[in-house]
Amino acid sequence: MHAQPAVLDGLLASSSVSDPLSPSLAPGSSEPAIAAPAAPAAARAPIDLETYYTEAGMDYRAWSRGFNMHFGFWRPWMNPFALEAMLEQMSREVFARLQLADGDRVLDLGCGVGAPARALVAARRVSVTAVTKVEWQIATARRLAADTTPAGTVEWLLGDYTALDLPSGTYQGAFSIEASCHADGAAKEPFVREAARLLAPGARLVIADGFMKKARIPGWYRSLLESMTRSWAVERFADLDAFTDCMERHGLDVEAVEDVSYRIAPSALHIPRVTLAFLFRELLVRRRWLNRTRWGHVIACIIAPFIGLGRSWFGYYLVTARKRA
Repeated sequence: MHAQPAVLDGLLASSSVSDPLSPSLAPGSSEPAIAAPAAPAAARAPIDLETYYTEAGMDYRAWSRGFNMHFGFWRPWMNPFALEAMLEQMSREVFARLQLADGDRVLDLGCGVGAPARALVAARRVSVTAVTKVEWQIATARRLAADTTPAGTVEWLLGDYTALDLPSGTYQGAFSIEASCHADGAAKEPFVREAARLLAPGARLVIADGFMKKARIPGWYRSLLESMTRSWAVERFADLDAFTDCMERHGLDVEAVEDVSYRIAPSALHIPRVTLAFLFRELLVRRRWLNRTRWGHVIACIIAPFIGLGRSWFGYYLVTARKRA
């Protein structure tokens, strides 16, 4: 999964009832929640997106102090032990591919708590509309943004990124970092169709997410994949060929399909450390038991690196497309 999250969008963070950033608790849950990746349609139904992010969302704090709810991007000059820097670099890689100009209107489709949107308007004089279905994420994003002095502006919009009450053809760019995987289907057509409708001719759409390379995969790998995606509120990961074909059908010319799996690997290697530290704090220091949603999130995070090792079947990609004139 902001959202967000290829292989994976979800990772962990500690959660405190008294924390001012904590969202409202769902009935019967011990704490809030957040988002991420996918599984084949034949699998048992995934957890509901809003339930997942409401009950497990704040756990992402363990992964990123800035609430970057996605994997990081490593470049050779970067320190592979500096996780937050790699997470922020992923956003910069996406922004660079958008090729924005000052004054442009930009969509963040599946913004989570808004870390990428805040980073973009901090550096550029653009106007961002950041969209999420999860109400507490909007409230938290606004609180976090209140302490910044951006060059641009952000509108935090509660809504479904497959059916937005926004004017067609009025945005000069759109991006989605580990959030498109939450849409339905192998091609994620509801997501692609709406993004294409909203973009102006010549505008770019950039996706950072995990994709399936093949439909036929070994049974043991499918079992791991389904377990992970169910826990991350993902029906299934997009099929790469079906996704790019869908873009072309909806008037988006695919300019680049970049396999960046090895670029995200250094950030994925932080998962065991982050997970163990999170469990130590929650179970032994704070003496809190995790509910089913939060345990599922932890287990999915542990499975994620093994999914990433299936290079024949799965990869993390940056996909760039441009709206046809």
